Amino acid sequence: MKYAVVNNNGEVLNVIVWDGKEPISTGEGTTLVELPTFVDSEGATTYCGGFGWTYNGTDWIAPPPAEEEELI
Repeated sequence: MKYAVVNNNGEVLNVIVWDGKEPISTGEGTTLVELPTFVDSEGATTYCGGFGWTYNGTDWIAPPPAEEEELI
C-alpha cells in the first residue's frame, strides 16, 4: 500500500510503500496517511494524492497547475 508522509502543515513530503504493520519512523513532526485509491473503467488502480499535494485531515488537495511556459 502507498502512504503519504505528511508534515504538521498538511504538506505531502514523500510517498512510500509500506505494509502498514511494521514500525516505521518518518521523522519528527510527520505522520503517515494511507493514500486513497480508485479503479478506472479498465480495472487499473490509481492512487489519489502524492508529492506536492496537501491533506487537511479529511480531503486531499491537488497542487495548483503549473504555469504554462511560452514557447518561442
